[in-house]
Amino acid sequence: MSKSPLILYCRCAYSQIIPDEVKCAILNALDSKGVEFEAVPDLCELAARHDPMLGRWAKTDAMKIVACFPRTVKWLFHAGGAPLQSEGVEFLNMRIASIESILDSLSECEGSATKREKIDLDKTGEWVPWFPVIDYERCANCKQCLNFCLFGVYGLSEQEQVQVQKPANCKTNCPACARVCPQKAIIFPKYTESPFNGDQVKEDDGEGAKAGAKLSELLGGDIHDVLRHRGKGGVSARGADQHEGSRRLAKLQSALDIPPEVIESLSGEDIASTKEDCPNAERGRCNRECEGGD
Repeated sequence: MSKSPLILYCRCAYSQIIPDEVKCAILNALDSKGVEFEAVPDLCELAARHDPMLGRWAKTDAMKIVACFPRTVKWLFHAGGAPLQSEGVEFLNMRIASIESILDSLSECEGSATKREKIDLDKTGEWVPWFPVIDYERCANCKQCLNFCLFGVYGLSEQEQVQVQKPANCKTNCPACARVCPQKAIIFPKYTESPFNGDQVKEDDGEGAKAGAKLSELLGGDIHDVLRHRGKGGVSARGADQHEGSRRLAKLQSALDIPPEVIESLSGEDIASTKEDCPNAERGRCNRECEGGD
């Protein structure tokens, strides 16, 4: 008789993208059935801190993961340094699947007297685990995300591959880098809109150009310049260019869904130092590549 698969349940504690009634119904059903399972507060948090539990789960022969989109979960494990085995894993998506269908899939699992392990939230800081995850099956390593990000979230590996190296630097609720990615390779697990939330990418939906729009087309100039000359409320601080600066900034915020508080949080010094740190600055190509030019 084959061993019952491990059930891994994610509560997505930092977000309301999955309704509480869905999460509670599934969790209560598992408890009442006496099924052996492991419940974690938030897979994003575990991935960000490279929790060793991910490595243990990734080595499991058979596992059912009750969480969100399969693409998201797969690359969260990868981001946490524990790539999942391609076989033996079933993803049960609480974001779109019905409670009944999920419980039906779990019904084959056997009851157990084993006490499930409890994993607590990391309460050492106030950071909410909002950060990008890279789908390397789609990533073309164009480095547009690296050149675009103003917060130092991205870096390069020794093999010159773009990586998310400082997830805690990311600004909560800002998905801008995903929206400028030409390949739709960047996932924000707690975002609402597809495919940036990890949903399947529809190759023929005609949205590729919009999602990967060149920054030069969105801004008509350098993103650092647009932000540097903003004023309170997102209005350009230059008298003669006040209207144009306001228009360009409003277009940037709308197209990339950037929360106003993220832009307002940036000081001129922050933007200037970020531009100086751009990997293309020494070659005199920072403006062109940060705008997504060819």
